[in-house]
Amino acid sequence: MSISSKISTLAELGKAKIATPIAFSCLTGFLLYSQEFSMNLFYVVIGIFLIVAGASALNHIQEHKKDALMNRTKFRPIPSGKISISEAVKWAVFFLLSGCGLLILGGSAESLWISIFSIFWYNLVYTPLKQHSAFAVVPGALSGAFPPVIGYVAAGGHMFDFPILALGFFFFIGQIPHFWLLLLLYGEDYKKGGFKVLTDVFSVKQIHNITLIWMLATIMVALLLPVFDVLSSKIIIWSLLAISLWIIPNSFILLKNYDRITVRKLFLRLNLYFLIIMIMISIDSLLV
Repeated sequence: MSISSKISTLAELGKAKIATPIAFSCLTGFLLYSQEFSMNLFYVVIGIFLIVAGASALNHIQEHKKDALMNRTKFRPIPSGKISISEAVKWAVFFLLSGCGLLILGGSAESLWISIFSIFWYNLVYTPLKQHSAFAVVPGALSGAFPPVIGYVAAGGHMFDFPILALGFFFFIGQIPHFWLLLLLYGEDYKKGGFKVLTDVFSVKQIHNITLIWMLATIMVALLLPVFDVLSSKIIIWSLLAISLWIIPNSFILLKNYDRITVRKLFLRLNLYFLIIMIMISIDSLLV
């Protein structure tokens, strides 16, 4: 295997496309407290990226048999034979230890403990729960709330400060429609893998309606961020209102169209909404 192919395989094993925005959410939490760039920020963000990569590699190992059954995942590194389970374990350990080392170097012991708990929650609670409950997404959404909290605490903040509680809650709420939109896109594939899915409990129309409610809840929580001092710049607050008013009518399309193209567009728009808000919070923190 060439070096480029090896890097590509490891990037896929560590779910780099997912680890990158998660690391950015950690950066957002760090800046929310520190209000400046520093070398510690670099250590913490790269550390979280590697920790997420390690947890993702463990997830690949845990679910490799199920991945082989689904069209969406059958070409992942382990089921496709690009990498062995034993090698995947070695890389998972390397990612996790390196990430924890960088986090303790740039952060704090408390941020490290929260990171360890987040690994436990993702790999030992959420991942097994998906096989037993269609509602595993709700506790699983906590996984999306941990990174900004870790960044905030690593910068010196307290995990129960109101700004980071509000930001963490925003990420928690937003993960639920994120996952349910994925379900609407790949629900049949998840069934092939033996996972419990909401279509076993609700009709497609009901899932669309429920997802819309969670989308609107996400937007409402976002609009409350200035109340908890997550945002203070008037220009950025008005920008938040504008982007929220843009996505609200886009969300209601779930009540009319049930096709995959509509769902995919809304999924991408939700991700864009999160990205823009993270950028807004980062800029606002640096302007204080």
